[in-house]
This record gives sequence, C-alpha cells and structure tokens, in this order.
Amino acid sequence: MNVTKLRAGLALAIGLGVAVSLIVTLATGGRAVISGMLRLPAGWLVLALALSALSWMGQGLGFAALSRRPITGNLLSMTTAFLGGDFGAFVTPFGSGGIPLGVYCLTREGLSAGEASAVIAMHTLLTGAFFLLAGVIALVVTPLATQGAGPLVWMGMAAFALALTLLVWVALRPKAATAWISGFAARPWSSRLLGEERALRLVAAVERELEHFIRDLHCLMRARPGRVALSFLGLAGSRACLILCLPVIMYGLGWRGHLLPLLATATGALALAIISPTPGGSGAVEAATAALLATQGPVALAGAATLLYRGVTYYAELLAGWAAFTHYLTRSGRVPDTR
Repeated sequence: MNVTKLRAGLALAIGLGVAVSLIVTLATGGRAVISGMLRLPAGWLVLALALSALSWMGQGLGFAALSRRPITGNLLSMTTAFLGGDFGAFVTPFGSGGIPLGVYCLTREGLSAGEASAVIAMHTLLTGAFFLLAGVIALVVTPLATQGAGPLVWMGMAAFALALTLLVWVALRPKAATAWISGFAARPWSSRLLGEERALRLVAAVERELEHFIRDLHCLMRARPGRVALSFLGLAGSRACLILCLPVIMYGLGWRGHLLPLLATATGALALAIISPTPGGSGAVEAATAALLATQGPVALAGAATLLYRGVTYYAELLAGWAAFTHYLTRSGRVPDTR
C-alpha cells in the first residue's frame, strides 16, 4: 500500500480540479459564476449534500449484500469500506487504484482476500450493468437538447462493456483465466525482477487467490441471487442520487427547462469520471459538464452548476474517502472470516 503515491494522486486530483475550475469560471462569466454559486439557497445545497451522502449508504448496502455477513449491523462498516476503496479510484488514472484499495479496506473489515475480491468484482460488474442500461436510456434522451453528450455516453458504455466482458470470462472460464493470469505472472521478466523464489511464491499466491475469488464469485451468482439483486438496487439507487444532485442544483439556481436531457448529462458526467485518464475525472468532467450544461441554459449558470455539482458529488466524497482510508491505516484489522 503506497500511501505516498495516493497522497500524490490526491494532490494531483485537487490541483487539476482547481485549475480547470478556474478556467471554467473565467470562460463562463467570471464574477457572474461566483455570484451565482453564492445565490444558491442553503436548503437546496443541503438537499444536494444529503443526496450525495445517501449515495454512499447505497453503495454500502451494495457491499453488505454481497458479503456473507448479515446486512443489519454491517451497513455502516461496509459504507466506510466503500468510501475507503473509492478514494483509491478517485486519485488514480482510470480509477485503477479502486479495486486493490477496495479489497484492502474490505479485508480490514474482516473479509478474506478471496471474498473481498469477489465482492469488488461483482460490484464492478453490477456497476457496469447499470451504466450500460442507463447509457442506452441517455442515448435516447440526449438528442432532445444535448447532442454533445452522445459520444461521452458511448465512450462510457464501451469501457463498461469491456470490464463486463473480462469479469464474465473469468466467471465462465475460470481454468483458462487462472492459466492465463498465472502464466503472465510466471513470465521470465518476473523472475528477473523478483527473483526465482519470490516469483514462484507470487504464482502460487495468484493461483490460490484466484481459486478463492472464483469460488466466492460463483457462490454469489448461484447461491445468493437475492443478495446480488439487492446489491444492484443499492448501487443503482446510489447512482440515481448522484444523478439527481444536478437537477437539484440547477433548480436551486433558478433554472427551468427539460429535465430528461439534464439527467442524461449527469449520467454522462458520472461515466466520464470513471473512465477518464485523470484521477477522478478531474478537469475532464468539469470541462465536459460545463460545455453540455451551456446548451441547456445560460453560460454563467452552467459554470456555477458545474462547480457546485462537482463539489457535492466528487470533492465531498473524496474527503470522506480520505478520512475512511486514514481510519483503516490507523486501526488494527478484524480477523478474516474464512468459512
């Protein structure tokens, strides 16, 4: 766990976000944008923040439903584990740190490495399924007023389809997946880099964890389909809360227009945040969201809404995730459940 790299990623994400936010502010009206943000009634801001926090609980429900433990009594701990893992996704390119950090946080809550990996994999698969479904709807809706959102949604759907394909391949062809991944770890370069003995231990560990992972993944799909369905409902509700934050902010700023294209814009922004090469989509999401909102209302309002939306849905969770990750670093983990 390279904490230094995570801190560097945090600084980069915030730096990019601040820089592009300044550009968006200047490009969309400068003082008019700032004054527009200050005019947002406190009640609308509190509602948007409440929706954002509720989205965290939805993701926690998604984690709790996929674990072997009872949901009651574990919702808060699973929500904390989600926030800690999502922090890794927010501060690394393409969200690459989310999976390993998510596994780490779940093991700190007492799950075995295999079960934690299976929970993260199934959660990723369900997230991809949600965005594919939401993407189809968004592609139908966006021509109403936001033509530029189409390519954005298509990119997100392609990325999620690729991730789903990989997970389904691992689930349906476990032996082939294990052989390929083990063969990759056993390449000559790994022996030169790690030493022959360490490389052999690595291959053995990879095969062992893949066996646990595939077993737990199959258990989730076959033995607990109700839990999988509940997890999907939890994460779908979570994403819906984040999508609704945008119209809440826009309405609070006085905007009145077509709701469906606005929801499609929020869906595209969330997808871009996941697939963007910048940490957490910093910079890319601000620029794209401002450009799309400018087609639906005054430019200054679009700039103000973009900055408020990112603050509520991204930076608030980024800070909560950093707190959760720090919590795991400073506490002793639970004993893993190996049943």
